[in-house]
Amino acid sequence: MATTLGDFVQITSGHPFRGRIESNKDGDVYVVQMRNIDAEGRIDIKSLTLAKSVRENSLDRLRQNDIVFIAKGSNNTASLVEGLTKDTVCAPHFFHLRIKPNKQNSILAGFICWQLNQKPAQRYFKVSAEGSLQVSIRKKVLEETPFVLPDLETQRKIVNLHRCAMKEIKTYYRLIENRQLEMTAIASDLLNRLDKST
Repeated sequence: MATTLGDFVQITSGHPFRGRIESNKDGDVYVVQMRNIDAEGRIDIKSLTLAKSVRENSLDRLRQNDIVFIAKGSNNTASLVEGLTKDTVCAPHFFHLRIKPNKQNSILAGFICWQLNQKPAQRYFKVSAEGSLQVSIRKKVLEETPFVLPDLETQRKIVNLHRCAMKEIKTYYRLIENRQLEMTAIASDLLNRLDKST
């Protein structure tokens, strides 16, 4: 049976900050912005900005296992909300996704993120994006994203496999960085010896 993302999640806009989001030591919410999303699509909780909210609305506060989706620009990444300890919202250029109450026992938020970040969904977003100076995804387009829902066990396997793959990639990049540092040290040592011998 053909399904769409909107069958499983409620989609709302990010917190309506007016203009630039300014850091405020007396602020009441932390804000997820595009710069807080790393290359693997994870939210860097430690780098969030403390700001003053525009409205007192608990509905737009992020919860564990919510999803934030970058709606503006060409990088339409979905990120899982994990590890929050303070009141947090997402900026206006995000959509805030939350699994519908009647679907919480049949779908994993991590699986939704995984599927939205895969090539079929990403192709759909590229074709459906609107705008000239800055492309964006409308709420209706996101709601109508084609979506495949396997059983929970299959979802868990896919999510776990994805997490393992991300760890392997991280380890791989760390090895590359260490090797580059090693080669730089060797080059510096050789040049220092050359300088001393002349």
